[in-house]
Amino acid sequence: MATTATTVRTAFLRTAPGNAFSLSDTPVYQIPDFSKASVEEITRTFGLSKVEGTKLQKLAQQHASPEELRKALRQPRAVTKATAEVLERHFTFRTTPRFIVTDVTAEKTYVLSNRPFALQISFQNDFDQPVELVNIDVHWAGEPFLIQQELTDADRRKKQVTVAFDETQTLPVGLVRFTVDLYRRDGSQASFIKSFYVLPSNPLSLQVAPAGATVTGTWSARGAFQPGSNTFLTECQVTIANGDASAVTMKRRVNWSFWDGGVGSGSRVESGSFDLSSNPVVPAYSVWQASYWFSSPSGSGIYNKYHGKEDLALEIQMEASDGRIIKRQITCRVMLAYGVNIIKVGDFGSQEHIDLYNSVDIMRQIFEQRDITLRGVQRYIINNSLAGGYTTIDSETEFRNLLSDWSVSNDFVDIYVCQDFNWSGYNGYAGDIPGPTSKTGNTDGVAVEKTGYTDALGVRRLNTDVLSKLIGHEVGHYLGLSHLEDTDNLMRSNTGVRGPALNYDQYRTMMGHGFMVFI
Repeated sequence: MATTATTVRTAFLRTAPGNAFSLSDTPVYQIPDFSKASVEEITRTFGLSKVEGTKLQKLAQQHASPEELRKALRQPRAVTKATAEVLERHFTFRTTPRFIVTDVTAEKTYVLSNRPFALQISFQNDFDQPVELVNIDVHWAGEPFLIQQELTDADRRKKQVTVAFDETQTLPVGLVRFTVDLYRRDGSQASFIKSFYVLPSNPLSLQVAPAGATVTGTWSARGAFQPGSNTFLTECQVTIANGDASAVTMKRRVNWSFWDGGVGSGSRVESGSFDLSSNPVVPAYSVWQASYWFSSPSGSGIYNKYHGKEDLALEIQMEASDGRIIKRQITCRVMLAYGVNIIKVGDFGSQEHIDLYNSVDIMRQIFEQRDITLRGVQRYIINNSLAGGYTTIDSETEFRNLLSDWSVSNDFVDIYVCQDFNWSGYNGYAGDIPGPTSKTGNTDGVAVEKTGYTDALGVRRLNTDVLSKLIGHEVGHYLGLSHLEDTDNLMRSNTGVRGPALNYDQYRTMMGHGFMVFI
């Protein structure tokens, strides 16, 4: 008999120091000392064989200065021709003047949660124009922010500048990425990307995050529907951060629970536990990461909640060998989707065509911020010879005739992009709020003005910023949304003040439309 309970599988990912967390950071710039470097370091740095690396190390130990080593490498049979060419390029680069950021480090080695810290930016500038400004973009779980600081003469002499983050700029436990830009007086720029995992000052914590491509727009864990097995798969990434100077060993047992509503205040949907294959060990000032997958078959409590498009809360709890318990929750929900038929009414220029589908893509991103995406975009055109008077909408009657005459027989929202609207100040209109799923009458779809203009080069263009929000606004009506005058909301009635925001109540309203499915 098939199980109706959720099952779990796990995969250990890695341990990583908190001050060297991301594999995609800018590499530290340093000139290798061949005489002191190991054969392994030489072969890894230059992509040489072990034999060639050994030859290079011996030559470096025999010739003290870089100039002498360079001459020795040019001698016949000292190394292979390919190795000699690689190293010649290296020595040429070493003597080329440069302006670069060589490294970014934390002043106290690590960044600890909710505490002030400082970054030290080291650089090399071989030109007369001085370095004037450092610019640091900070990307973390909250709103990104920017710090700027002018360099002093002392900074320039040391070739290092320290940027302090005060009490108002502290960070919580989790990943942070610093994009550092140095600017010289002549406008030249040098950049460096450095990531840290902000370690807990308490000093042990657990974080639960969405995993990989299964993130939703609100950074929730996604219940991804698996049609082949008729299950929902919830994947999350678990990170244990250790801000202590000694390693921490965890117990193998992991406890989990899914809740309808808040953890502890709602109702428990499913819960259980499993044992990891070995005891996790979190090194000092480092993190341990693993992925957990929860597979929920038809009939299970989690499946039923996801199938009903309900939100869940997942709690993960683990225990250190010394008895310390750490736990964290994350919201889990399905990613909803609807499809659109983009119907061009009248002829469009090639750039207008590009702008139109760029607008559709921007509109998709607006909805994805609220966990709704597009499951398909079908493309149609009613050219001038067939469109007749529908290229310009002059009245509600004409609008409704367009919808009934050209409706597409599928379960996508029909979006007519007309050349112009000449009707009571409108630039878009929806067939109904909410629109029907039947596709049998004159309320089946929305229409918008294409927002065309001619640019300075005489090219016919569409205003993608306006058009993306205009399409999204009318689709919002079709999916059940009324006007809402909240600042930056997509459903503001006035096009000029409309923004990209959709709130949770609007999400809950749209999820009930018959065209909305989970993916």
